[in-house]
Amino acid sequence: MSEVFPRAGFFKRLAVIVYDLLAVIALTMLLSIINLGVLFILVSFDLFTLTGYQDHSAYLNQQWWFKVETIAVIWGFYAWFWYDGGQTLGMRAWRVKIQSTNDEPVSFIRAAKRALFALFGLGNILVLLMPKTKLSLQDRLTNTEMVVLTKEANRQVYLRGIEEPLQKNSDK
Repeated sequence: MSEVFPRAGFFKRLAVIVYDLLAVIALTMLLSIINLGVLFILVSFDLFTLTGYQDHSAYLNQQWWFKVETIAVIWGFYAWFWYDGGQTLGMRAWRVKIQSTNDEPVSFIRAAKRALFALFGLGNILVLLMPKTKLSLQDRLTNTEMVVLTKEANRQVYLRGIEEPLQKNSDK
């Protein structure tokens, strides 16, 4: 894509955050189900006891590692999607994409830093304070930008993500 696309404003970013929040909630629910399942199995085989806790979920909610695990999964969700195509599910729906401002590819490390600097979406407040540049905190710190794509460009990004694995399999 050699076209130049406009940067996304605050309200477009907010719409993406709300959309992605639905996916993140589903992902954390799945994580909780897996943890509860493992805990249930451990308790069933008397490998662990829930002494002092009302139930399995009360135990999990009191564990620091479960909170860290949840934050790591959310952080990994954004880092992976930004690295692998530059779009989360909400970004695809709202036709926006993360891209580099310095001609270097958005590596996984760079995407992970961007996810960290986003501060759970609070980094986007900078877009309101500096409307001319439309750059968030995470954009500035990682030399990236969020751009609004045309329908055709968004389709190209999506199809490229599907066609690459198909081409790799056909080369074998």
